[in-house]
Amino acid sequence: MIYLGKILLRWCLHCNVPVLGETCGICTGGTEKVMLTPPGDIRPAFAFDRELLQEVVERQFGRATVPEVMLLNNVPAIDRMDEVIFDGRVAGALRYHPEEKRFRFLPRLWYASLLQPTRGYVVADQGAVPYILKSENLMAPGVVEASPEIRTGDEVAVYSPRRQVIAVGRGCMDAAEMQEAGRGMAVKVRRKGEDAPPSLPPSTWDQVLAANQQVIDEKAAGGVAFIRRAVNSHDLPMAVSFSGGKDSLATLLLVLDAGYRPPLLFVDTGLEFPETVEHVHAVAKELELTLLEERAGDAFWEAMELFGPPARDYRWCCKTCKLGPTSRLIKKHFPLGVLSFIGQRRYESEQRSRKGSVWKNPWVAEQVGASPIQHWTALHVWLYLFRKRRETGISWNPLYEQGFSRIGCWPCPASDLAEFAFRRHPQWDRLARHLSLFARQHGLPQAWIERGLWRWRRPPDWSHLPYSISTERHYPLPDDVQRIAGFLRVLGPVEQRDERTFTVNGELVRLEPEAVEGWPEEVKEVVYRALHCTGCGVCLGKCPRDAIAIREGKAWMGQDCIHCGQCNQECVVLVFG
Repeated sequence: MIYLGKILLRWCLHCNVPVLGETCGICTGGTEKVMLTPPGDIRPAFAFDRELLQEVVERQFGRATVPEVMLLNNVPAIDRMDEVIFDGRVAGALRYHPEEKRFRFLPRLWYASLLQPTRGYVVADQGAVPYILKSENLMAPGVVEASPEIRTGDEVAVYSPRRQVIAVGRGCMDAAEMQEAGRGMAVKVRRKGEDAPPSLPPSTWDQVLAANQQVIDEKAAGGVAFIRRAVNSHDLPMAVSFSGGKDSLATLLLVLDAGYRPPLLFVDTGLEFPETVEHVHAVAKELELTLLEERAGDAFWEAMELFGPPARDYRWCCKTCKLGPTSRLIKKHFPLGVLSFIGQRRYESEQRSRKGSVWKNPWVAEQVGASPIQHWTALHVWLYLFRKRRETGISWNPLYEQGFSRIGCWPCPASDLAEFAFRRHPQWDRLARHLSLFARQHGLPQAWIERGLWRWRRPPDWSHLPYSISTERHYPLPDDVQRIAGFLRVLGPVEQRDERTFTVNGELVRLEPEAVEGWPEEVKEVVYRALHCTGCGVCLGKCPRDAIAIREGKAWMGQDCIHCGQCNQECVVLVFG
């Protein structure tokens, strides 16, 4: 289990609404805690999500009941899996199966009882019922009837002869085999017992907002107070880092509530969905705010020639396409530093849960980051945005209403395969060609692509597909070695002896292909970095003397280099090359 903070979801059973506080803002009555799987970063289900659930449940079980007020809780799994919450309880889990390229629904007992399935049901013999209720599985001799469409691996609801749901689980046989086999397990029971569905009134999102008004008022007031303290305690110009996601939008609106109108910082990684770029520009225009933008261009595709595809354990793309351009953007507009308000939350990841609300960015030296929503859950963010849309008309990125729980770069290896299935980017085929070429070059099976294993440089434990990816450094020295020689200043004073010969700290270095094997390791590191520089700009933020410049897509070392070596420490080429 991943605990990133206290699970805050509660429910008013009288009004049938989720509440993020101890009391309901409508009836002023008490609320009940909802038992969730950590980390519990719950979010609203939009129409797309509700329709998806209805389609999946009807495919598996028949008629579905899906209310307006429904929440989703993303839980750890091999791919996307969301707990579905309504009527104050978890109704089940919506799980994506990469092999089948579709979702399945794993119902809880009470929801299976509510469904009264016309498909996906198994009726147990009365003699088998007590054994099932004692935590045993349903064996084939105990099957009286099985819905004919059931196949091995399907989710099923198990009935008693009196047509009461007593268990849910996974079918281990086809329907015909269940009824004909004299031995073997018919259903592996996941949950068992008798659990009647609650009888609660229908509710609306307007009621949810009313029930949480005080909670959101307090959160917003706390965010505004935090912003004002941060501005007063930092003698820096301010900006809002605006990515086009819900968290950065909430942060921006809080900054406006605090009475400030800062410029927006947006890095177009070259990997954004068109909707995201349009949303960023539309918000800046509607709010009449200055938009400071930096574009990574084709940095991703060019860097892939060197690094190969990015992976969860090999995320070079964040530095070349995000952090480097961010460093360039801040260096250009805020050379003396900037206080940047960022929509970061502790519930997003373990790394972010360990950060404070104010931090110094190790990758972007001139940036002080501050997050007024560090301790908000996703539901806090959404309720605040729902309310602000009523007040201002400003809405969120439309991709959230197309199945996406997070907005980022479209080929991000941290994405689930389910997200790739929701919406294919116009350049998807380009990525597919790169993956196929990389697989051939490294002798990787087709399953490496089909099962989404390109998202891991080292095989994950569950993959059961051993593969190994190794790289070898190359030193393609150009005819003109002046830029390469400039990098040698990182190691110490450099003097030129002839066109391709230099001394570094008094040591002779010949920049000739046949001399590579004789170079000291530190020379190999620096030359390799220079040869394969992506021009990302991360090193700009590490240099204390502004001795580095980006020209024609490459870094150049100037005469002011003091040989501190700090630029080497974070260079993406050295970290990942």
